[in-house]
Amino acid sequence: MQNSHIERKIVFNPEYRLKADIDRVILMSSDRNRSFFRFIHPMYAVLFSIFKGNKTLPESLLEINKLFDISEDKAMNVISVFIENEKDVTTEYDGQYFSFPKKILLYHDDHFVREDISCNQYILDPPYNFKRIRFSIPNSVLLIVNLSCVTDCIYCYANREKKYTPLPTDRILQIIDEAKSMQIENFDISGGELFLHKDWQIILKSLLTNGFFPYISIKIPLTKTMIDTLYDMGIKEIQISLDSLNPDIQFNNLNVNGSYTEKMKKSLQYIDSKEIKMIIKGTHTRYTLTPENIGEVIRFLKTLKNVKRYMISLIGVTLYKPINEYHAIKPETRQTNEIMGYINDERKNSYFEIVFDNQNINKSDICNYTEFKERSLCSGNVDGFVILPDGNVTICEELYWSEHFIIGNVAESSIRDVWKSEKAINLWNLQQNDFPDSNPCSSCQDFDNCRKGKGVCWKMVVKGYGWNNYLHLDPRCPKAPELEYDICF
Repeated sequence: MQNSHIERKIVFNPEYRLKADIDRVILMSSDRNRSFFRFIHPMYAVLFSIFKGNKTLPESLLEINKLFDISEDKAMNVISVFIENEKDVTTEYDGQYFSFPKKILLYHDDHFVREDISCNQYILDPPYNFKRIRFSIPNSVLLIVNLSCVTDCIYCYANREKKYTPLPTDRILQIIDEAKSMQIENFDISGGELFLHKDWQIILKSLLTNGFFPYISIKIPLTKTMIDTLYDMGIKEIQISLDSLNPDIQFNNLNVNGSYTEKMKKSLQYIDSKEIKMIIKGTHTRYTLTPENIGEVIRFLKTLKNVKRYMISLIGVTLYKPINEYHAIKPETRQTNEIMGYINDERKNSYFEIVFDNQNINKSDICNYTEFKERSLCSGNVDGFVILPDGNVTICEELYWSEHFIIGNVAESSIRDVWKSEKAINLWNLQQNDFPDSNPCSSCQDFDNCRKGKGVCWKMVVKGYGWNNYLHLDPRCPKAPELEYDICF
């Protein structure tokens, strides 16, 4: 250890958070846009919580010596691998191996102190469980407040035909309070349109008062009064859907009148004047994925000062419109290649980030061992759930009211009871005898690692095989049957 570092303070990297989860501690990203977590022994969490950023290395070693009753030399051997580590680190403790990301502990010279970590939080009684993927307490909740919209998008992903009785606002506020008491990390709200809910201000204020910073996504032109209210509440960032600035295209794609586009422009300009950061997202069909259309949007965004990111997304298959309509309006491969080249040039001259987001399924992804092995974790019913406008709880936003995926109802039950409900547990803890003999899952040797590991993308299964075949394999699995619906881009 260099002598020049001895008197510098050390902090547990602010990019990471620690959360006690009954029988283990979760190490996760502080950036909610990064899906990352690992289960670690409580001892490591206690160790890391010493490094709040207010002590030098010798002071920290002395505290470790008192807390763990080990020599300072041994303490140094333990923590040295975590100080400014450039690569992932794997260590062994109590017969278990644990993996940690890079730069766990950092040197710093400012006055920053982490108040969110303390040793007592992470002193948990054994036995521990580091294998179970599902969280003991949900980490995130998404509340869909309504299905009301100012647009009628030709690519809409919502179940707009459902009739429901909305949750009373008083009950929504109780749910927010319960989420706070359970130390749920994220509580987001969406629609439809949040701003078409009569009590949107009351709901949003309650979230902020309880320490939640909800992710807000809109497609409605906001009035100056609405924007002033958001500013006064302390909202720092908002996502705004903007597919085009051409009124004719917007009329065809969104079924909106001619004044919609101009109102959106004025809304963005006023949001910009309040210095609220904006993430602009365009969801594109073959009619909007052109250099002319996207170029016009980029030129307008460059006149603003507070655009954080411009996301160019492609439409995907929706469960609530005929599959042939998707194929009629999806962009062509030629268009995606052309746009990728175009935005690569635009990135050089834009102060904001430009992201091309294509999560569609290609034919080459189907029954592809590599694609399936490297798939993202399905977080539905693993670290959170979705509350529908009537209080029913589903595991995925796009699955809405499908009986196969409803795990409870917060109109009549608590968040905790829904999370621990028999339906929720059984859906995550599927057994091989739950599958018919004709289904390869019933005899697959990798069943537990697959279904209770990264899981399957339930919405992709339903899109590919239909609602009644929700227990079919993920289409990317090498053993998956032939698709019944052509969901490929």
